[in-house]
Amino acid sequence: MIKNKPNKFSRLSSADRLGRFGSLNKGFKQFLIKTIIFIALFMAFAVVIGTKLYQYGILSDWKIEIWGRVGYILLFSIAGFILLYRDRLLKLEKFRYKVKDFLLLVISFILLIGFYLFEINANKIPISTINILLVHILGVSTFVFLGLAVYGFEFIKEFIKKFKKELGYFIIFGIVTASLMNLVWSLWPYFSDLVLRMTAVLLKIIGADFRIIEPRTIIVGSFGAQIAEACSGIYSIFLFSALYLFIMFVDWKKINKKKAYLLFVPAVIGAFLVNVLRVFILFLVGAYVSKDVAMGMYHSYTGMIFFLLYFAVFWFLFYKWMKDEKSNFIPRDTLYKNSLYLMLSTFIMSVFGFVFWMINARLFTTEQVGLATTIISAASLITSIAGLGLGAGLIRYLPGSERKNEKINTCFTLIALFTIVVSVIFLLVIDFTSPKLHFIKENMLLAFIFIIFLVISSLGGLIDSIFIAYRNTKFVLLENSIYSVLKLVFPFLLVSLGAYGIFGSYMLAITSGAIVSFFVLIYRFNYKPKFAFYDSIIKKIGKYSFGNYLAGIISALPTLILPLIILNNIGAETSAYYYMAMTIASALFIIPNATSNSLFAEGSYDEKNLKHNIWKAIKLIALFMIPAIIITIFFGKYVLLLFGKQYSSEGYMFLNIMAINGIFVAINAVIASIIKIRKQIPALITRSTLSAILILGLSLLFMKQGYGLLGIGYAYLIGQIITAIMFTWVVWRK
Repeated sequence: MIKNKPNKFSRLSSADRLGRFGSLNKGFKQFLIKTIIFIALFMAFAVVIGTKLYQYGILSDWKIEIWGRVGYILLFSIAGFILLYRDRLLKLEKFRYKVKDFLLLVISFILLIGFYLFEINANKIPISTINILLVHILGVSTFVFLGLAVYGFEFIKEFIKKFKKELGYFIIFGIVTASLMNLVWSLWPYFSDLVLRMTAVLLKIIGADFRIIEPRTIIVGSFGAQIAEACSGIYSIFLFSALYLFIMFVDWKKINKKKAYLLFVPAVIGAFLVNVLRVFILFLVGAYVSKDVAMGMYHSYTGMIFFLLYFAVFWFLFYKWMKDEKSNFIPRDTLYKNSLYLMLSTFIMSVFGFVFWMINARLFTTEQVGLATTIISAASLITSIAGLGLGAGLIRYLPGSERKNEKINTCFTLIALFTIVVSVIFLLVIDFTSPKLHFIKENMLLAFIFIIFLVISSLGGLIDSIFIAYRNTKFVLLENSIYSVLKLVFPFLLVSLGAYGIFGSYMLAITSGAIVSFFVLIYRFNYKPKFAFYDSIIKKIGKYSFGNYLAGIISALPTLILPLIILNNIGAETSAYYYMAMTIASALFIIPNATSNSLFAEGSYDEKNLKHNIWKAIKLIALFMIPAIIITIFFGKYVLLLFGKQYSSEGYMFLNIMAINGIFVAINAVIASIIKIRKQIPALITRSTLSAILILGLSLLFMKQGYGLLGIGYAYLIGQIITAIMFTWVVWRK
């Protein structure tokens, strides 16, 4: 057999080519080497340029910021360009380096020296338009000549001919990115605060001697530095996101959209964590190696080196995988797939919710935040009451129904009307229940908007249940992702409205996600909206729905009542420790709750295979839950440190108990799904009642015995264990 010999530019996979650097064609190898040299010199030049000029105000008006934002955009664009067009770059020809190219490098160094002389004498130079213009001409020319010198004039001329259109895309990308960056620039203080807290946790873990000076300074030993905008990670997060989306846009037809969407948030979080690692290393170097080296890292492109490495590794590992339609990030099995979508959806809401309140705490006064949390809590209570358990009813009865549209329209109509009734009653009695919220009632426009928001929020929750019933929870993820992202933007636009601005931001984000989901329901699932009510449907699912509704209210009693019991019996501080520790523990409970919801939907479709699906659900929960419990036990102390030292010392043991309790929360969640599938509503209500009585009763008993917060943890644990044992036996027997 004669094998065809591959030609010089045969299409090998990028992994093969990049894995064998020596086998690359000479032109591409030359291009890579020159790019590395250019980036290294660019960063070296950037160390020289700009620092003192900012101190003396020469660049205070017209900023090109070669050493700042534009530099970041340029370096990221180079990395993105190589990634996107590497197949064509592999075919580049090699160019000889000429004498005139070396002369261009000399000119670049001369310009750099001129810029440096300008810089060290900046305090003697008057600030004027001519001087500012001269600074920018020197700065830009330095880097232009540097690029011409490193790559070679002939190479650049041919390169522009071959990649004229593609370079145009990246120029537009750079301009748009630079413009949008100004919009997100104001967010850097919030990210800096988060970097400070996370760096402090890492320093605490290694036992470093450090202290924090507000607002954002950390001192380790004799070295101190402020976590300012350069260390906030805002540049890298924004640019990584922009380039990620740009690459998706350019490669839209080739890329696996599901994988790209699902990987986006973890990838951005990874970029932020790399920045935290960089800041942590900076303080270690300053404290234990050299202050000068650390300050050089602080005022240079060292951060960009970290991010370019992260960017390169990330795309090397995942880009080819994202373009592969055959492999699946989410497994094809519907129970696993929908469970993972729901977990990810809830996780995104939790993370973005944390950031949302961080932003509001800085944009609004404490009183305004307090009023807003009260309004949002009232809104959540109203929508919970107005839900009537119809979501569970749809999950159970929609899969096998031939009258899907009639069921959905009946539930929509009933919930919308009931939400309006409950909202109006709330507004009528607001003077007695929440006098400080009277401003909503006295303004007819605010009152009307309040009711409309709650109706949309109630319907949005029902749409989530419909997606679960249809076993398409990726649309729940889509809805909650839209809601989570937008609610970080709206507070900046509504800051003038005070407390109602926070509530409006929250509800506008929910409304946006609900509207998108509503149209998905219409176009993806052939839903035909109609304001209608069918008695026969309510007769069929009403009793079942109300039973679930009652069981849900009873189950929620410990969560609703315990903060008040703690406040009255122990004190406000313990109530705060309880709330923050429970917030972290609740993140653990995402795993069993999401999986049990998916199990409920699967069982509603096919009850014959229920036993098989139960074991799959148990395996999936164990796969995620066991590592999560171990991580919480070992690192929960440091997560609580983000809220303060007292939260960590007082809440850590309670958090550990709740982490172990997660095992029995998972068992009870699976049991509840089995009972709902079997339509054993009395058993479901009994289970919820037993659990609530045990937890509340034992909490009061242990608090009176002086066990404090630990007593509440033991009450939760014992209550869940007894409930799990009793109802496991009930379910197993049948």
